[in-house]
Amino acid sequence: MNPEYLAHALSMFKDGTRASVIMQPVAQRLSPDDMHALATYFSAQHAPLAQAQHVPSADLISAGKRLAESGGVHDVPACFSCHGSSGQGNGARFPAIAGQPMTFSIARMREFQARAKAAPPKPGSMTEVASRMDDAQIEASAAFFSVTMP
Repeated sequence: MNPEYLAHALSMFKDGTRASVIMQPVAQRLSPDDMHALATYFSAQHAPLAQAQHVPSADLISAGKRLAESGGVHDVPACFSCHGSSGQGNGARFPAIAGQPMTFSIARMREFQARAKAAPPKPGSMTEVASRMDDAQIEASAAFFSVTMP
């Protein structure tokens, strides 16, 4: 993840606009300088590639690539339009999504969908985008990004 995104996420945990029972108590004790230092440190780390438990089909990966490049039905925008031309991330609001495990990406999209059911999502937010995605789009995009390196 890029340092701007990580620092922004920590500040959101601290001010309560992003929920996590693990991260909110940690972030409460961090100063802005601490957040910047942690974001810089963690953005320079390279996690080992996880062993894939499930290799997605070529058709599913291809469908995900089309969604990433061009968007899809239900006015779902292209993933690359926010997350960068290869899913590498784009500033403080758009994290890297390339290389994320498929199960992680699916779980995150379901979390966004649950938030959208609980309260109207902010226009243009990932919560709003996920609320319009169907199961096939979620699975396809997760498959594509699970095999794509930034």
